[in-house]
Amino acid sequence: MKKYKHIFHPSILREYDIRGIINETLFEKDAFMIGYFFGLICKERNLNGETNIVVSMDGRLSSPGLKKQTKFGLSKSGCNIIDLGLNPTPILYFGSHKLNADGAIQITGSHNPKNYNGFKMMIKNEPFFGKDIQNLGIKAKSGSNINMNGKNENLDLDEKYIEKILMPLSDSNNLKDKNIIWDCGNGATGNIINKIVKLIPCKNTVLYSEIDGNFPNHHPDPSNENNLIKLKQEVKRQNADFGFAFDGDGDRVGIVNNQLELIAGDILTTFLAQSISDKKYPIILDVKSSQKCKQFLENLNYEVLIWKTGHSHIKNKMKKIKSQFAGEMSGHIFFGDTYYGYDDAIYSSMRFLALIEKNYKLDEFLNFFKNNFSTPEIKIKCSDDKKFDIIENLKLKIRNKYISKYCNFIDGIRVDLDIGWYLIRASNTENSLIVRIDGNTKENFVNLSKEVKALLKSEQLSMNHSSQV
Repeated sequence: MKKYKHIFHPSILREYDIRGIINETLFEKDAFMIGYFFGLICKERNLNGETNIVVSMDGRLSSPGLKKQTKFGLSKSGCNIIDLGLNPTPILYFGSHKLNADGAIQITGSHNPKNYNGFKMMIKNEPFFGKDIQNLGIKAKSGSNINMNGKNENLDLDEKYIEKILMPLSDSNNLKDKNIIWDCGNGATGNIINKIVKLIPCKNTVLYSEIDGNFPNHHPDPSNENNLIKLKQEVKRQNADFGFAFDGDGDRVGIVNNQLELIAGDILTTFLAQSISDKKYPIILDVKSSQKCKQFLENLNYEVLIWKTGHSHIKNKMKKIKSQFAGEMSGHIFFGDTYYGYDDAIYSSMRFLALIEKNYKLDEFLNFFKNNFSTPEIKIKCSDDKKFDIIENLKLKIRNKYISKYCNFIDGIRVDLDIGWYLIRASNTENSLIVRIDGNTKENFVNLSKEVKALLKSEQLSMNHSSQV
């Protein structure tokens, strides 16, 4: 009889990760089974010798219990565990690359509410997502009677990580007059940011660095301006130059300028892209990114590829086409030139400061985008069982209306016209459709908005029942 066998709640096996609501859809038993069956999958891909898995967790209240069970499951599958402790997700990724691990698991709820938690995974330094996650569920349903005991060790990589991410700051004296506010939002970045700011020779103020899974000050999601009120207040109070905000596990960044404006993720990506010296390979922007960002980079002779949203899709595409740099509207930013190609909000902050110390003028850069008439991301509630069908229905209408050169169906529907562009796509992480509209004049923006509203109305949806990100 098979010893270990399990059926997961169907809602937790997501596209990019495994995620659920603690003690409703996600339980500590699930963590054991995820560790166990992920360990078996890693061992199958590593038949020659011992299998080493790096493990880390964020600061959520449920993370210690989930990590304990995950490690227990990994051990029973016969894997050796290297426990990095409590860290932002990028330190897990760093550990996986530095140690050339066979697999890696971060226990994290990322930017989700405090009653959520989940698992981000890598295998041989490649994202473990999509079909991999579904396959893990199938494997658990079949079961296994393997019962072993792997080894366990603890390792602190803070010093090595900090040494690596400070490398872009070659002439930090140019930063000495700067005043920077760092908002950790009581997420997992708090400890490491406190260590890093001591090594950056400018005035630094760190907000909410105490790691607390109750998130008592504000929710750590830097793409939502409601979470940046306290950061903006401090930037204003100190007349600071910049404010950096991180999500709960430190793989997404939001940056506020001295005018108290949040720099949109696609525009921030475009600014950071200027640090890429090798123009041989394309820069990747996600499908939510503005036409104007693509235009700005093409004016500088970069080749730009618009690709699927989602950190795992982006990382895979980067490897395939040897891209040195990519970024998403959500604040996931990926450097592959002198870094490892994964999304690291802290490293992205250092690359931002490296451009500032080289006298790149952020205000002048932002002027290029001043006359945009555009929406932020708009979320329209739509059930999981309908959202993809609605996108397929709308694709037929778009194909009848426009010739193929104006259409991009790589991830939902993106229509790029001379007057502007719009996007309608199904979210992979929420029960919603995502919409963005961008016109190059006020009149064109209004006309494109009418077109999108008519398309949504044809599917009994309305932009009136939406929220902005």
